[in-house]
Amino acid sequence: MTLTIETQAEAQRRRESLRGHVDFTMMYVAHDAFNRDLCRLVEAVGRGRLDVEVERTWRVFTQQLHTHHSAEDQALWPPLRQAVDDRNDLAILDAMEREHAQLDPRIDAVETALANRETPALVSELAGLADGLAKHMRHEENTALPLLDRTLGNAGWDDFVARIRQENGGLRGGAAYLPWVLDGASDQLTAAVLTTLPAPARWLYRHRWAPRYRQAGGLR
Repeated sequence: MTLTIETQAEAQRRRESLRGHVDFTMMYVAHDAFNRDLCRLVEAVGRGRLDVEVERTWRVFTQQLHTHHSAEDQALWPPLRQAVDDRNDLAILDAMEREHAQLDPRIDAVETALANRETPALVSELAGLADGLAKHMRHEENTALPLLDRTLGNAGWDDFVARIRQENGGLRGGAAYLPWVLDGASDQLTAAVLTTLPAPARWLYRHRWAPRYRQAGGLR
């Protein structure tokens, strides 16, 4: 099944047109990783695979998506809601929360199809989730992130990034998160992310975390 999801180059061009004061690289690279995993899953299951690597990729994807959306719901949308009073801005935040809620039944449907080993249903549900999540993430990048840029600025974004790091378990969580989020990322995005890390963490990523991730299995 063919998915209509942006390539990294297409996403980069769109994001360049949205450039403001805040550097949203960490959000963009996470969004790319979610798209990547779902594309890999649709392709693999479409070829008849229902093996341990498919299951592992799905489990990592759902864990990371839950952490990501929980942090947004708790540490991004509430401060933004307090910072705005325009009805159009509030409508954007309402849409973000509504779209998060609409993804939950899609995830449950994939879980059911995977548990029942129903390949046609699993391909269909994965494709539906991929399409819905991609649309949500583009909507977020096109409207909610510029709203954050205009209102909370770098200080608000830094607070959210700190929450994400806390939710991911600090340095120990980074050992799992960074190789996952940078899997398949462009050289430009990878370099941009790694420059935010202290030198010891960059060394650990290159020599410990990334090799361990590649050896652990999962779809590539």
